Amino acid sequence: MKRFYTTLMMACAVASAQAQTDGFLFDVEIDVNYAQKSVHVPASPFESQVLFIGGVDNVQTVDANGEPNGEATAKQWHDFIGFTPDNSGSGDLGWVTINHEMIAADAKIGDGGGMTVFKVRKAVDGTLEVVTQTLADGRTGEFFNVDFKNTTGETGMNCGGIVGPDGRIWTAEEWYQGSNAAISGGVTDLNDFTIGTTTPNGFPGFNGTTIAKFQNFNWMTEIDPKEAKAIRKQYNWGKAGYEGGAIADDGTVYLGEDGTPGLFTKFVPANASALPIDYTQGQLYVYKHDATGPQGPWVAVDNTDLDNMLNLSYAAGASNTVSSALAPSIFDRLEWVAINKNTGKVYITETGVDGLNLTTPVSEGFVIDPHFVTAYKNFYKQKFGAEFPGTDAAALDSVRTGKFNDYYGRVLEYDPATGVVKSFLEGGPYFSASPSSAAYPEKHLTNPDGLAFLYVNGKTFMVIEEDLNGRTFGRMPAEFSGGNQTVCEMFLLDMSIESPTVDDLVKIAACAPGGEITGLAVMDDGNTILFNNQHPDTGNDYPYNNSVTVAVTGFKQAVVTGLFDRPKFDDDDKFSIWPNPASRELKLNKVTDVAIYDNTGMRISVSRNTDVIDISMLRSGIYYIQNAEGLTKKLVVE
Repeated sequence: MKRFYTTLMMACAVASAQAQTDGFLFDVEIDVNYAQKSVHVPASPFESQVLFIGGVDNVQTVDANGEPNGEATAKQWHDFIGFTPDNSGSGDLGWVTINHEMIAADAKIGDGGGMTVFKVRKAVDGTLEVVTQTLADGRTGEFFNVDFKNTTGETGMNCGGIVGPDGRIWTAEEWYQGSNAAISGGVTDLNDFTIGTTTPNGFPGFNGTTIAKFQNFNWMTEIDPKEAKAIRKQYNWGKAGYEGGAIADDGTVYLGEDGTPGLFTKFVPANASALPIDYTQGQLYVYKHDATGPQGPWVAVDNTDLDNMLNLSYAAGASNTVSSALAPSIFDRLEWVAINKNTGKVYITETGVDGLNLTTPVSEGFVIDPHFVTAYKNFYKQKFGAEFPGTDAAALDSVRTGKFNDYYGRVLEYDPATGVVKSFLEGGPYFSASPSSAAYPEKHLTNPDGLAFLYVNGKTFMVIEEDLNGRTFGRMPAEFSGGNQTVCEMFLLDMSIESPTVDDLVKIAACAPGGEITGLAVMDDGNTILFNNQHPDTGNDYPYNNSVTVAVTGFKQAVVTGLFDRPKFDDDDKFSIWPNPASRELKLNKVTDVAIYDNTGMRISVSRNTDVIDISMLRSGIYYIQNAEGLTKKLVVE
């Protein structure tokens, strides 16, 4: 199955796309029209298509005995995307797994949240096709509902997840509930749950243990994408608000909890050399930056005790094992986790919250991680226009007492070699009041959430996706700060850039209004990416009034020498232009009024209040660009 939608392809009309070859710059960055009612994607030579539509496409289901049971309309709210390569020699690319955050009781498709699986292959024209399959349980079709009911029990609010190095998939049930009454709106069967006693659905050490139904939610759960069924819930990783995770080459699992205070944890398998790795055996640790034990900043948790695992998170109450005994480091909504395979460093999105006050968790034993010193000083300088005058301890105390409104969040970096977490990329810039679209900055990073790495043609890019906590303080232009008008954007960051800032980001996609851009997966040796637009406004153009999974193909063709390169300008360089020579579009290092003159001194055109000029109408030759301050640059048009 292939789908192409004119609205999506027309969304590219605002994109700057200058196809080049043999070392020429390819400028893929898009400009976003916040009023547009469809998804923004890069233009030619990319191909963009919608693969899967929530609320429209049908998924093949099973009954309470695991037998084929017809089909049902897929749930909405697509979030995480997993990809499992097909290495069988079939010629297909592999299996795509989609999380559904939507909570709904449905006897046929399953209560709580859920997942959808489908397989894709490359078509003759280079785009993607959905493959018709027949599974071992007898289901035949293109899209398949993942069976949780007959294996691990229902699932809930499937948000982020993990793609292991070998394509193993875990879904994050980010649905912390404290009672059966709390889950009754999305789950009809409230009977106690007994952990299985047989392989593969059992769990060593916990087999046959009965827990309350609400306690069987909020785990990382492994699924089998090839057969569309759950395998086991990772009871030894702890019940927590995990949203994201990543697995290092040595088998270590790093997990981030979407909470404040949120936990940063890791799980070390008992035997990482035996493949596939058995993740039912191993040690769980919680990050505590000031710990001095044999594991450095990692403190072991007794994960053989199910009570510890049921009460791992701060959300379980102030008397739980972690807060009363382990005193871990505080983080502010850790979400997705990704590992740069070239360096082994771990990156985590810390999404932030508007009102951050840590007095209570600190009084209960938690400690504030030192990366907040950098975060607070950056916030202070932007807000007050001066360096923070106090000590690092005073900065942390300001964070503790609620003087830090973490409006924009950041990306963190954890180095396993040093055990230190630091701020890698701060969000922003800060605005006390949202500017209008005309004055809105070209780059603004708000509440990073989704995170992944793209490796293509020898280059490494970090991919960052937004999930706005609000629309004030510059998170959206002023005229789009009300109603269901949120537009979240997706950026690339060239990892060869040292000490990156928001200005180094390259905007490559944005969701339709009201939605969230999320769930990035990379396939086909980096040539194709998938992303989701979830819970958009119902007034958008079809199909973008539903949650959709979008594929963008063509990165290998686009990534040539100089892709996404942006010249660095000194602060005293008041007027610079690039690329030069140019043929279609010229960029300026700042917004200004400019005039273009030909080689005889005749004025050709004037552009007002811009940092991008369309020069496609100019013939080849020498021209001169003059800004409002009278500074002039020579331009070669090819």
